[in-house]
Amino acid sequence: WKLANCKAVEMKVQGDGNDKPRKPEEELPIDINFTKMEDWLSERQKIKGDWRNVLRKIQEKLEGAIDGLPDNPALNAIKEGINIKDMNYFTCKKLRDILTSEKDTAQKNWLGQYKNQATKEWEVILGLYHKENVHLAEAAMILNQNVCFEIPALRKIVQHSLKQQQELTRKEGEYRRGSDDYKQRYDKECLKLGIEGKAVKTELLKRSQVLPSLYLSIIEAAKSVQMCEATELYLAYYTYNTKDASKSLGDLLPSLCRLVDECVPSLEEMERVAFSEDAVTLDDMAHVV
Repeated sequence: WKLANCKAVEMKVQGDGNDKPRKPEEELPIDINFTKMEDWLSERQKIKGDWRNVLRKIQEKLEGAIDGLPDNPALNAIKEGINIKDMNYFTCKKLRDILTSEKDTAQKNWLGQYKNQATKEWEVILGLYHKENVHLAEAAMILNQNVCFEIPALRKIVQHSLKQQQELTRKEGEYRRGSDDYKQRYDKECLKLGIEGKAVKTELLKRSQVLPSLYLSIIEAAKSVQMCEATELYLAYYTYNTKDASKSLGDLLPSLCRLVDECVPSLEEMERVAFSEDAVTLDDMAHVV
């Protein structure tokens, strides 16, 4: 990690009234190890040894300056969730640039000073940063902290997130396959019940409307010739097997005999009884369910 390959900027020096371009070798970028950036600035007297004390004083002014910012969408976006301890020169410069770009806060008096109090405060803060190059020392500190701590920590977070994403993708596939299987089983069960399965409760309650015709078909089957032959065969088998001829069909099959002896109602009669006012309605069944 080095500060290298900086954008070349043409630099000129004043001399004899003419601007003279600097030599190409004087514009070459300088490679500086990021861990030695602060020492490099100190050795060349770009910063002082007590720059941290000056930085603390600047940070003490930030809280009051933040509270004094006017109501502005751009400023509010930066202020939202801001932590004073995390503010640095670049944050302050961004706030100052917004203030100086707005018509209401960028007005100056005849001395060239800003009229707005908030703009004045942030100009003073930036002036303290520029004095003795405190902003350079802070930038070097932030660079060192980011490279040594923040970036490795973020790299671990990214690796953990990627691993977690792969695990969640695998589980999603499993759950999707299980969901498809249960959907097929659900559709089969709905098909057996004769419903679509969109509104199960309502559809099941409506299925009770087929009961009259179902009961009528049961009565007709009970009175059929085939059922009579079957019951006679059952009675003969019972008598032969038990040696007891005293039992009749009424004793052995009382419900069936009672059903056979009664008159077969019509479908209209059964529906009238089933759906009369005294009968149980779908709403009654819904309350029970």
